[in-house]
Amino acid sequence: MTNIWLGGAKRVGLRLAAVTVFLWMCLMGGARARADCAYGFILPDSSWTYLTWEDISQMPLQVVCYAKNEIYARNGRRFVSRELQNYFDEQYWYCGLYEPGQFSDSMLNMYESANVQLLADREAQLGTYALDSGYYDYSPVYQYMDTSYGWYYYEDEYYVDPDSYILYDSDRRYISDGEISQMSLQEINYAKNEIYARRGRIFQSQELSDYFGQKNWYWGYITPDQFSDRMLNSYELANVAALQNAEFSRQSGGYVLDGYGYTYSGIGSYTSYYTYSPTVGDYIFWDSNIRYLAESEVASLSLQQLNYARNEIYARRGYIFQSQELRDYFEGKYWYYGIIPSSQFSYSVFNDYEAANIELLKRYEYAINPNGYQLY
Repeated sequence: MTNIWLGGAKRVGLRLAAVTVFLWMCLMGGARARADCAYGFILPDSSWTYLTWEDISQMPLQVVCYAKNEIYARNGRRFVSRELQNYFDEQYWYCGLYEPGQFSDSMLNMYESANVQLLADREAQLGTYALDSGYYDYSPVYQYMDTSYGWYYYEDEYYVDPDSYILYDSDRRYISDGEISQMSLQEINYAKNEIYARRGRIFQSQELSDYFGQKNWYWGYITPDQFSDRMLNSYELANVAALQNAEFSRQSGGYVLDGYGYTYSGIGSYTSYYTYSPTVGDYIFWDSNIRYLAESEVASLSLQQLNYARNEIYARRGYIFQSQELRDYFEGKYWYYGIIPSSQFSYSVFNDYEAANIELLKRYEYAINPNGYQLY
């Protein structure tokens, strides 16, 4: 990684070659980050650009089938096929909310509809991939992703790779003893301090300062004497206690920081060991992308709720927010995965339901306050 400072804000630029090597190590069984190396997308931009025949001409039949279904998966569809469901369950961006019977092609935007048809035509031309036919293997899909893209990474300064955390979601759930048991002593210590780092704590340890200084999500602004555990939520408090107990039970005195010759080479990511099943309660309007909202259900919302509900539609489409308030809110949602920088986002990514609901919510928001809700 290389640190770039731009306009006073720290951003981390990923070196494509380095990450390609890392993915190659995953495919060969030599790295220990996400289970089965379920990284990224087959076609990262299939939801906001039109694919061409040339884009998919070198895809093997299995990859074509998976790429077609990836478009449905990005819209929250679950699958009858166990082969597809298992594959997408491994993807950190996947949030399967709609059963096949609830899903309609009207949920797709114009890019997605065209791209599904293109991929379906190509699949038919190649002979149609037979799903769930005895033994199946995902490695050809990952091999294609590696050789074709290396890694889909973002130059947007706000993009955060989930694998840049040891425990990406330690602020949202309780970490199990089984997960901690798979970690090295150093990883346990770092995972504990990662919880503090997420809250902006500055570290006296040079080892920790250097480690977290590499992370584009880290911004240390609270000195140790100003920091308090009262800044942590209930999950974080419980996880700090569990990690600390494990650390000190593993070795008296815990991990020794700033030892001679310390290295970060053994630090992995354990996020994918936990599978989250989304519920309708994770949204203000869980179905605002598959139906038209009624004025009666919108009229009772507060100014802030109207703004959040409107931006929830953007968030579902992978919009990367510039507002810190919206970033804080949506990054707390398991289903949210920011993929499209504001400079590349277009209103054309919305389907008819979404476009209409945005306008309805916006109308009610600005009726309450001509300036709308004021984000911080």
